[in-house]
Amino acid sequence: MVASVLASGLVDEMIALTEPFDPLVDLDQARADAALLTIEFAAFGVTVPAATTNNITLMRALMVPIADDALALALDRIWVFTTNVDDVCCHDPAEAEVILRGGMLPGPCASSPNARYIRHMFDEVARFCDPTFLAAFKTFFYNAITGVLMEAEFTPEASDEIDSDFVRVFNGFSQFWFTSLHFAGPCLSAPRNRAFWSAALSSCVAFLNDANDVLSFYKEAVHGEDFLASRIYRRSVSENIPYLAAYRRSLDSGLAAYRRVLDLATDEQRPHLNRYMTAFAYWHFHCRRYRWHDIYPGLTQIDI
Repeated sequence: MVASVLASGLVDEMIALTEPFDPLVDLDQARADAALLTIEFAAFGVTVPAATTNNITLMRALMVPIADDALALALDRIWVFTTNVDDVCCHDPAEAEVILRGGMLPGPCASSPNARYIRHMFDEVARFCDPTFLAAFKTFFYNAITGVLMEAEFTPEASDEIDSDFVRVFNGFSQFWFTSLHFAGPCLSAPRNRAFWSAALSSCVAFLNDANDVLSFYKEAVHGEDFLASRIYRRSVSENIPYLAAYRRSLDSGLAAYRRVLDLATDEQRPHLNRYMTAFAYWHFHCRRYRWHDIYPGLTQIDI
């Protein structure tokens, strides 16, 4: 299945689309935040691999540059920890249940270091947003944890009748990730631009879900188990179509969503949105986490 995609030239076309992307990135800020978060994780008793901390602080710097160092740290804290807790919960549904109860039920309930840290990360970002946005931001996060629990019921044969497209809207954390652009500047502030977000968010979610699926498939194939739970694989099995056809559908859908987001944007919003989405693809190709260098050794690996 991997070979069919690589032979099609689709990956080469995506790499070509990202080649002009060469933004200024505040690597010093990313390094400083990674060092601070490493100390903080240890103090909370949570385990986050150093590679995850380094990769995701770089990702945030590429996609959502923030001049305010305190706000940048608050966002890096959220991006790094959410990436890690997603990985943890995908392989430990019981921890997903603990986190969901800890965040959504009143009064004392079973907790864990991860659940306690999640409260901390939202408390820290609360200083930079109004209560209504914060409530929505938290909702998107816990919706995604619910999606992780649904994904845990997938069978390798895709014979479970679970709608993976529906589950993907939840478990990709995509509403959560994309609305982080609220912090990029007034032109994307959710309270001031609610009509834009209401119109664009479905396409924002489609872009992140589809782009992540097509850019992660090699890493997932190396892992094995993750590949069997992927939407592209499950679609090819459930619809009895070639994997390449399912892959191409996700790619075309992602590119259509990319264009629609930009069409809905104002002239002031468009550069932020274009950078966010282009940097998302660029980071996948150049970050060690996704292993594209295994196949394309000419891709320069980026790191902090």
